Amino acid sequence: MLSKIKLYAAAGLAFVLGLVGIYWRGKSDGAEAERDERTRRRVDAMKQAKDVRDEVESDPDLVRRASEWVRTNDKR
Repeated sequence: MLSKIKLYAAAGLAFVLGLVGIYWRGKSDGAEAERDERTRRRVDAMKQAKDVRDEVESDPDLVRRASEWVRTNDKR
């Protein structure tokens, strides 16, 4: 009788530990997916900023006009 109780207790403990392991694994995978998504968005934003910067710098007239309005000697 006591051995059956120990067997059921061990099986129940194994089941609970399995569920906890699955939960932690899912939580870890979700956090990793969120980090990957943030990194992807940051890279996309950097690419877009580079495209805009390249487009602006490729127009010499715009660069000349903008240089008239940008301070080069900022003495604060």
